[in-house]
Parts: sequence; C-alpha cells; structure tokens
Amino acid sequence: MNRLFLLLTLLLLGQPASALPEAEIQRYLDEAIKAGGGEVVIPPGVHLIERGLRLKDAKKLRIIGLDAEECVLKAAAKTNSLFLLSGACEALRIEKLTFEGGQDAVSEMAEPGLMNQFAKVHVGRCFFQNQRRAAVLLPKAAVEALEIEDCTFRDIDGTGVVFGEGMSGCSITHNHLTRCKVGITLAGSQRCLVASNEISACGTGLLITAAAEVQTIEQGNVLALNAITGSLGNAIQLNSRSLKNSVMQNEISGSAGDGIHLLGDAHGVKGNQITGSGGKHIAIQEGKHEIVE
Repeated sequence: MNRLFLLLTLLLLGQPASALPEAEIQRYLDEAIKAGGGEVVIPPGVHLIERGLRLKDAKKLRIIGLDAEECVLKAAAKTNSLFLLSGACEALRIEKLTFEGGQDAVSEMAEPGLMNQFAKVHVGRCFFQNQRRAAVLLPKAAVEALEIEDCTFRDIDGTGVVFGEGMSGCSITHNHLTRCKVGITLAGSQRCLVASNEISACGTGLLITAAAEVQTIEQGNVLALNAITGSLGNAIQLNSRSLKNSVMQNEISGSAGDGIHLLGDAHGVKGNQITGSGGKHIAIQEGKHEIVE
C-alpha cells in the first residue's frame, strides 16, 4: 500500500502561514485517496470553504491541523457542509481542526443508488462552532466503530452530534458541548456509547429517539458518566418507540425541565445523581422501566 504524506504548510519554507484555496486542499485530499491513504496536514490560517470538501472512498487517511484553534475551515455564507463523506470510507481520522459555520460541519453525501458505508472513523481534538443544523450529522449511512472524542461543540443552532439509524457500536466520549439546541441525538442508533461528556446550557442535553418510519427495535445504547448542567429543557430525554437503553451514573444539575424524561419502554435507569431540576428528577411518561436511584 502506497503511503502518501502531504504537508500543506508554508511555514516549512520560512514564509508566513496563509489561507489555502479550497480547490488546492481538495486536490491534496484526492491525491491521498487515490494513493490508498496518507496524511494531509492543514496549516494555520482561515481556509474558506464554499463547495464542501469531498471525501469519497477515503481509506487509511488522516487529516490533521497543525494547531486545533489556528487551523480553521470556515464556511462561506451559503455553504452546506464543510466535509462531505460518501462511498466506502474506512480508517479515516479527522483531527485538530476548527470547523466554523455552515449548515453542517461533517456530514454524509447521499448519491442515488449508493448506500454509504463507513468504518473506523475517528474525529478527535476538534472545535465545532456556529453550525446552523448540526456539527456532525450521519443520519442514514451504515456506520461501524465511529469515535468522536475530546472535541468541543459550541453555539450550534441545531444538534451537536446526530447518529442515525445505521449507526452501530459507535462512541461519543470526553467531549464538551455548550449552547446547542440539543447536545447529542441518537436517532435509531444501536449499541452506541455516550460517556464522560460535559454538556452545559443546551436545550436538551441527550436525546434518544427512534428512527422515522422504522419499527421499534432493541437499541441497547448506553448513556453513562456524563455531566449535564443548566439544560433549558429536559437534561436527558428518551422518546416514544425507543427501547432498552441504559442511563447510568450521570450527574445532572439545574435543568429547567426534568432531569430524566422517559418514554418508550424497558429502559434501565441506575445510579444517576440529579439535583435542582425545575420538573421531576425522573419523569416516567410511558412504558415500564427499571429505576434504581
């Protein structure tokens, strides 16, 4: 397997850092994908993205900024997504970048007759801010072993992270989310782990819901060890048709609504510490659940 190392920086030439044209970044990404993998390093600067950077069939590819806060991919006024994933992506890493604006920061691109399939995707040490719909949005792709770790999400008009019905065995851990309409949504996902995140001043902190027009299935998601403060609504909400999820050892304080709001059926709620809720600490709206306070 050819390994292609592509260093996108003027610093090594003794010149000041400057923004790269979108077409140039795309060219380096395409060359790395064509070579079967490699590393693309984004230099410091504010790089304006208008069309969206496309990652189709990207494998064994690492995209990394030299400095997480100084390497900025900034959406133009009408940009939909900063990164668009499609095809069969595997062993893809996106690290140490700031994603500014856009409808979404990282999302999938649907193509007629093609089912996107992603595996072993890692998003780490990134900043996401000011997206209009979601920072990370993967509603339909078949995804296994995707990790979002140690990232910061702030001022998202919609949702910080959306995992859809094709997600299985994925994780969201050790992230910071603040001022999002919803921090994290699992919409029909199965066996996903949401753990050790700090979520503050969001409308809803964590939301589990069923996929639209899909029969209720055993989901088996785990929400554990998260710290959720100052939610404007319910801190954790499980909607109708959600089934067999676990909510364990979360610390919830100061929600305007309920600490944990339960619909659906057969959820396990154990060992959560809940204080200062404007509604109930644990509100059961439907279903039978195992509650251990």
